Amino acid sequence: MSQRSAALLSLTVLLLALGAAPAARAATVDVVVGATGLNFGPKVVTIHVGDTVRWTNSSGFHNVHADDNSFQCSTSCSAGSNDPASGWVVTRTFNSVGTVNYYCDAHGGPGGSGMSGQVVVQAAGPNPQPGALGLSPAAYTVSESGGSVTVHVSRTGGADGAVSVAFAATAGSATAGSDFTPTSGTLSWADQDSADKTFQVAIVNDTVPEGTETLNLALSGPTGGATLGTGSGTITINDDDSAGPSAPAAPSNLTATGVSSSDIQLTWHDNSNNETGFRLESKTASSAYQQIATPSANATGATIAGLFPATAYTFRIRAVNAGGNSGFSNEATASTFGDTSPCVPGHTTLCLGDGGRFKAEVTWSSQASGGGDAVAVPLAAAPQSGLFYFIDPSNIEMLVKVLNACIPALGNHYWVFYAATTNVQFTLTVTDTHTGQVKTYTNALNHAASPVQDTNAFATCP
Repeated sequence: MSQRSAALLSLTVLLLALGAAPAARAATVDVVVGATGLNFGPKVVTIHVGDTVRWTNSSGFHNVHADDNSFQCSTSCSAGSNDPASGWVVTRTFNSVGTVNYYCDAHGGPGGSGMSGQVVVQAAGPNPQPGALGLSPAAYTVSESGGSVTVHVSRTGGADGAVSVAFAATAGSATAGSDFTPTSGTLSWADQDSADKTFQVAIVNDTVPEGTETLNLALSGPTGGATLGTGSGTITINDDDSAGPSAPAAPSNLTATGVSSSDIQLTWHDNSNNETGFRLESKTASSAYQQIATPSANATGATIAGLFPATAYTFRIRAVNAGGNSGFSNEATASTFGDTSPCVPGHTTLCLGDGGRFKAEVTWSSQASGGGDAVAVPLAAAPQSGLFYFIDPSNIEMLVKVLNACIPALGNHYWVFYAATTNVQFTLTVTDTHTGQVKTYTNALNHAASPVQDTNAFATCP
């Protein structure tokens, strides 16, 4: 080969290398185990070669067992035996194209029976653009006699790969059942499909004068690498009945206190003298608001029983009468007590203070990056403080401390301090494993987190 030919060949190779498409970034897709019963949510996820599925057991004794026995996961993820257990998070990376079916040994079986799920692994393309999924538009208005509303969800910014998103229509000031029919489900797009998808919300026409009311629209859990665009919206229902009595004023000063592993005590201030009852709603980090009780008129408190242990619940309440519903009270959050098993440091768990007595865990979510469990970064073998990051290990988001102030001069409490340099939504849960008592701290989405110095956190000194 001549020197000129060799030079041309080298230049060609260089140009091809410079023009090569960038490799796709691996993604992690979350599946919640047992959040709403004996199921995997979502049941079917579509990923690309090199992506990872992260299963989080939110409730009950479960595991993840592949139909082809390539993995069996609970406390770890391997080809060995990992029987159903509680409170675990496992991941598995899929490196070949195909469809993998799996099930829970305790509640399902191979072939899709019972509690089962599926991972669809597609070929990894160069720099895929799965796009963003969002409500378009986000706000709708309908007459009470309008029958139904068609809600549109758009896919923008790319159409690579199969994607999906969960949707839900839930109560705002409108009441589920009597003003509208709540609905939820999943919308799916095929590879290169960018057409709008829709779902219907049925409006109930009654004869009760109620004034203008609203219900909430929400999208969540995009799959296939898609991001969440406009994820929340409203439907306004214009009343078409004759005027009646004025709606009552909203209750205020709602407080919530965990009193056992299954009970939370609520108190509030009644600001009305014309209500006929109250509507109480609650939610967890993985669920939307649901009506849970109807305390009697003029009530100033209630005990909510039968709750999951070691779980944070957020509550709100409103007064009602024939004139309609009041606005909601302030929100109040509390946790039921957890178990008293020793704290075990892990990927998402810090064991802090007094030899690791206090278990600290953080969950987070944002519209841009999804959400999940924060990753723990311990600072010593039995530390008083530790760190958490949400996405990138080089970007520490939180510092958490549990300090022993068990002397009379300091109030005989354990203190919880934390500082967070973030504006994403998060929930910090700290459990005293000697007593099962739980403290929960939250930060709202798009709100710069304020530092917390809770010097009354745990009155559980020895």
